[in-house]
Amino acid sequence: MARSTRLQLAQAAYKAYGEATGGLNFRGDPMPVWDDLGGVIQHAWLSAVQEVERLLLTPPPRTAPEPATDDD
Repeated sequence: MARSTRLQLAQAAYKAYGEATGGLNFRGDPMPVWDDLGGVIQHAWLSAVQEVERLLLTPPPRTAPEPATDDD
């Protein structure tokens, strides 16, 4: 199975957002189709996908071991 491109992921996320909001944007207006969004908003969705990818691919920070106590 081929990996989705960032563009495909951004479009899928935008579609899912529309499905979750009944096709309305944050103002309550009907959402335009992806191709009518304009470059700035498309770029914002692509940036959001890129950040999610970064978070998914970055290992969690290592935690330092608990210091030993006299009770150990």
